[in-house]
Amino acid sequence: MKITRISVYQVDLPFGHGTYRLSGGRSWEAMDSTVIRIDTDEGIVGWGETCPFGPNYLEAFARGARAGIAELAPYLVGLDPSRPGVIYHVMQDNLLGHPYVKHGIDMACWDILGKLTRKPLYTLFGGLLTEYPATSGWVPPYHGDWMNELIERHRADGCRMFSTKAGGDPEADIEFITRLGKIMLPGESVKIDANGGWRVDQALRVMRATAGIDIYFEQPCASYEECRSLRRACDRPITLDECVLDLETIIRGWHEGICDSINLKIGRVGGLTPALQMRDLCSALGIPMHVQCAGGSGITQAAIVHLAHATAPERLLYIWDIGDLGSLKTVSNPVPRSKGRMHAHELPGLGIEPLANLLGDPVAVYD
Repeated sequence: MKITRISVYQVDLPFGHGTYRLSGGRSWEAMDSTVIRIDTDEGIVGWGETCPFGPNYLEAFARGARAGIAELAPYLVGLDPSRPGVIYHVMQDNLLGHPYVKHGIDMACWDILGKLTRKPLYTLFGGLLTEYPATSGWVPPYHGDWMNELIERHRADGCRMFSTKAGGDPEADIEFITRLGKIMLPGESVKIDANGGWRVDQALRVMRATAGIDIYFEQPCASYEECRSLRRACDRPITLDECVLDLETIIRGWHEGICDSINLKIGRVGGLTPALQMRDLCSALGIPMHVQCAGGSGITQAAIVHLAHATAPERLLYIWDIGDLGSLKTVSNPVPRSKGRMHAHELPGLGIEPLANLLGDPVAVYD
């Protein structure tokens, strides 16, 4: 089998709840997604996606993804896509860094391997260990009727973990978290994502002021070192996110006692191939994981769910339901959600079919 063509599509994914805001005043109206189609000489087609969210979230941006694919494509056409590890090695050799560029190509190669072997990806990833991964429910980072309605909707769907954002202002964040804590029920917990927006002293104030609420604090400070200082000063659980880019960081965090859990975002680490390595390392070290991605549509959602299926339940916390974020469907058969849980289609590969009419014409073709 050989790659005969790589086609690249650009899709804008509007947010379903309006403007999306992070700490530090960062905000966006939509995600800029890059969808990749890989054609082969045997007629098998693989699909992938990379969506680095916004250019001031990580050291990544959408147009950079498309430029990077242009750099890599000449080295990939003619290779066997059913060998994702080999393809990934070639990408690493010919483009240093920029893991988000490689993510969509890697996903498409795994999709091809699944279709070639006629197996869903979770089977290739180690088998169906967690049959119905639980989703976390997104709520807006401010109190009011809308937040209460969303929480009740998630509860009715069986959700028990809620995810929200911190604004970066400690006083406002303490007030918001306190109000949120008052409406949490027994057995429910909240993940507060600061996206690195607090200083260590600010994060300490928020943690101590909200001590009576069951919270995971997600990437409270920008750097690994700041999160380490915070964890040593306070016993609240921390979920490392933006600073977890490689195996070395996980090992370091485990040795230094600050890896209470991690967000394993497949796009941020470079694709399913490196994510599987990180999954196995966390499993061996006893580190629990949220399986997610930085952004994307139903294509990425399928990849997330397959990886979660093949993760041991004692190591898997929650997965991200992209449907909570974006309002645009890019596939005809999105992964279904029921009672706060998801299960991938038992079809070969990713098990989804992108909507050709929505994708339109490719913005670039390499053959």
